[in-house]
Amino acid sequence: MIMIRITPFVIAGICIALMMTSCSTSHISRSGKYSSAGKREKSDNKTSPEKIYTHEKKSKENKKEDKSQFVSGIRLDIINTALSYIGTNYRSGGKSPESGFDCSGFTGYVFSQNGIPLAGSSDNLARLGKEKNRDDLAPGDLVFFGNEQRISHVAIVSENLDKKLKVVHATTSAGVKTDVITDYAYWESRFLFGKDILSK
Repeated sequence: MIMIRITPFVIAGICIALMMTSCSTSHISRSGKYSSAGKREKSDNKTSPEKIYTHEKKSKENKKEDKSQFVSGIRLDIINTALSYIGTNYRSGGKSPESGFDCSGFTGYVFSQNGIPLAGSSDNLARLGKEKNRDDLAPGDLVFFGNEQRISHVAIVSENLDKKLKVVHATTSAGVKTDVITDYAYWESRFLFGKDILSK
């Protein structure tokens, strides 16, 4: 039987061998070379930009949603009032929900209900406020339709996002309703301009 004498020298040698093995493995893992751990670290580094991009993409989408929902004060009141009359019948010259509305009567009624007295035909309303670029129109602004000879219709902008211009108005065919006018050739061909009568 072979006897191994354990001396302080042998114990020190074993400790040194263990330390060298431990440092070597740790060094390879940190450098990302020649080890499965290193490959995982590299893979994580490759995926992290995608995670950041996804987060930023969501953030941008949230900003878009915020833009579509960020309506406050008098503009919000006007839109809520206008939408509350959806389904009201059309009537030529009508200026109240009891009698029914025509386009200018509806617009004037909605604004008057919110402390902004408006009256007159769509042609008269078109002389108010300041003209605005179509892309800059905001909820509560007015849009006008017609031809070179006359203005024949007015509507209230309820949303303008991603080139989709949505309005609420009193139509001869269906009474008070909402329409995305950019989806209808009829409205697109008759669109004239938009006006802001709320900003000072």
